[in-house]
Amino acid sequence: MKKATLLLAASMLFVVSCFVIKDSENTEYQLVSYLDIPVDSMGNLPKNPYVIDLSHREKRLVVLGTQHSFDSLNPMYESMERIFYNVLPDILINEGGDLHKSYTSLGQAITEDSDLGFDKYLADKLGIETVNGDEPQRLEFMELADAFSREEAIMFYGTERLLLPYVFGEYAGDLDHLYERKFIYNLMHYDDIKLSPEEQTFVYYQQGFEKFFGGRIDWNNFDEVRNNINQLDFIPFGNQHHFNTVARKSKELRDIYLLRTIEEQLKLHDTVMVVYGGWHVLAIEPSLTTIIANTH
Repeated sequence: MKKATLLLAASMLFVVSCFVIKDSENTEYQLVSYLDIPVDSMGNLPKNPYVIDLSHREKRLVVLGTQHSFDSLNPMYESMERIFYNVLPDILINEGGDLHKSYTSLGQAITEDSDLGFDKYLADKLGIETVNGDEPQRLEFMELADAFSREEAIMFYGTERLLLPYVFGEYAGDLDHLYERKFIYNLMHYDDIKLSPEEQTFVYYQQGFEKFFGGRIDWNNFDEVRNNINQLDFIPFGNQHHFNTVARKSKELRDIYLLRTIEEQLKLHDTVMVVYGGWHVLAIEPSLTTIIANTH
């Protein structure tokens, strides 16, 4: 109880920058604004991993906030592995979708799939299940389109999940083909998001981008695309462009869904571990003490 009391006192420091938000079931949650979460100008966490360890009666909740890394020698993973075997959770909530892959070693798991590989490998070693804490993208898309517009939701997803990875070298090939055959296909067929024929075209994205950011771009020129798409316009803790606001809303929707998932798993299990991106963890921290204190 002393540990929980100390963590409660620490979490009170966030109250000045918290706001209350309700989910679709009218449950209230406290979140820290992404404009106020304690990261530096590069988005680095105060500590990596960022650890929250809360106990109340027979319940224990351990949350590890991470900076995603494919480096198996990153000291973060040594700390996380030590915490994992100390806690021995009953269930693990992960970011990034349902985990089905198996690995032969922890090093292979991290090198191939970063935090997700780490989660699945150690969960398999302990014989526990993993639970996806991500909001289904179809639901997030609908909520984001309702808060802004369908065009802005498509613009945000297209930039965050295809165009930015493209300019950073994650994808190669014809951009028109990548957009319509990879990004749009995944939205419609895996996430069941219904798009009109016009919304499915790369021309629709191009016109939207030029409308929101101004100017004409030669989309066949990689250097020109790279020079006109600024990652800082799409980060949640920035405030230089309208799409920073869209990004914050996206993160808030996902944070609320994660908090609901944590509540559900604490009702079913005594010891719950969460491994998630550190920005999300910093944002939801004020709600975690309340959730565990109210779980029976």
